[in-house]
This record gives sequence, structure tokens and C-alpha cells, in this order.
Amino acid sequence: MPRSSFEQLLEGQRLPAQPSRALVRREFGYFLRRLAVAGLSLAILMVGGATAYSRFEGETWWKGFIRAFETVTTLGASGSPVSLGGQITEIVVISLGLGTLLYLLGTITELLVTGHLNGLLQARRMQKRIEDLHDHYLICGFGRLGHQIARRLAAAGVPFVVIDENPDVREDMEQMGLLHVDGRASDDDVLCEAGIMRARAVITCVDSDAENIFVTITARALRPDIEIVARAAEEPTERKLIRAGANDIVSPYKASGDAMARLALDVGGARDAGRPVDVDADGRPEGRIADLDPAS
Repeated sequence: MPRSSFEQLLEGQRLPAQPSRALVRREFGYFLRRLAVAGLSLAILMVGGATAYSRFEGETWWKGFIRAFETVTTLGASGSPVSLGGQITEIVVISLGLGTLLYLLGTITELLVTGHLNGLLQARRMQKRIEDLHDHYLICGFGRLGHQIARRLAAAGVPFVVIDENPDVREDMEQMGLLHVDGRASDDDVLCEAGIMRARAVITCVDSDAENIFVTITARALRPDIEIVARAAEEPTERKLIRAGANDIVSPYKASGDAMARLALDVGGARDAGRPVDVDADGRPEGRIADLDPAS
């Protein structure tokens, strides 16, 4: 079965499914803190052990450090200490040092096995691809309207990045292989991460009119020269979006209402322009799906 142009385009930019970059960074930061605590504890134990060995065994501090290192790593090449204080130090260093070392190794193993490091690398690769984009489009919001816009832009063969903070749609974006940024589109850092400074246009189609206004204001403040197309569900919002800096306003309800009226009235052969979805025995279409083409 031949693939659509949308599927062919997505094949070139398909990426493996990955967790949210914010989640990856948070989890990776947690592991780094664990590593830092374990490493610092091990360093303090080594320094303390070296000092105790040098005092009780009458050795240089460096010789005591070597003995402490061999004790923690269970090498034992320096032999057992002779003094009572050295023997007590050896017991303490073995008990605490071996446990700390195992904790450190366990943390590193967990970081690799659970895939957080791999997720961070995947997220970094996606971010690198976004950083390489120029003259691309930003789709702010990946609801039903955002899905359709993504399909249209992909069919047109133009690069784009989707911005959405809803974790429920992240799986859809990953399955479609779309470049995306997790976060609120009205956040300066999120827009900059999506490459607004190099983008050609911003399409804000969040379900909330208020959020679309905030996105428009933020995008216009960051890029005074960028083209902004905004969605408006309520008629009063249209004027607010214009004042906020949007270049073009689209009302999905108005557009769909006009299209349905044209079909009912068959204005300009609107019915014949629809896409047949079923035919009768004589090959005549029994139903059509109309596209909301603003040029019609």
C-alpha cells in the first residue's frame, strides 16, 4: 500500500520514543546528587583514614592514603596494621568504605540500567536537531487543531517544531516522530528552546484563548518581526489577539460554519470539491468530506 507524503516525510525525522526532557533532566539531576553525596562521603572517609593511619602506624600521610585506598578496595597489599588504633581504623574504613563504594557503583549501574542516561542523550539529540533548524514553524498546542496543522505542514514538506506541556499528547508526538518541546508556549525559555529566533512563523492553537493571547504577546516580544497566526474560539478574543500582536486570526468555529453553509447551499460547486468517501453501485459518490480551505 503506497504511503502518503505525510508518512514519507515523517520517516526522515522519526525518532525513538523518549520521556519528557524535563523529566529526564530532573531524574538525571537526582542521580547526580546521589553520585555527589557518595563521592564526597568516600573522599572524606579516605582522607580521614589516611590521617588516622599516618598517626597510628607512624607512616607518611601519602602512605596512609595508599593504605586507606587499598582497604576500601579490599586489595590489602600493604598488609594489616600493627597498632590497635590502626586496626580499629581498618575496621571502620572497611565497614564504611565498602558500603559507600557499593552504593556509588549501584547508583551508576541504576543510572545506566533504567535508561535515564539514554533518555538524556536522546533528548539532547532532538534538541541538536531543533538547533539546526532555520525558517521553521512553531506549532503551539497539539490538540485536534494542532494535529491537523502538523499534517498540513508535513505534507507541504516544511520543517516545524511542536510545543505542548500536556503529557497525554506526548505519546502521539513521539509516534508521529515529530520534533517537540515539552512546556508552556508562553514561556520565554520554551520558545527559545524551540528556536523562535530562527523561526519563520508561530502558529498558536492552544485550546485556551487566554493562553493564545499570552503566547502571542511572548512571541511578539521575543521576535517583533515574526509572523503569528492565532486561534480564537470567541469573537471578542479576535480583537485582543490583534492588539497582542497576531498577524492573522482564525476561528475554527467560523471557518467550519462557513464551510458547512457553503456545502448546504452548494456555493461555487462546493460539494463537488469534497473528497468522496463512498460510492454506490454506479460509481457515484454517496458521501464526501469537505476540506476547510480558506481560499474557497
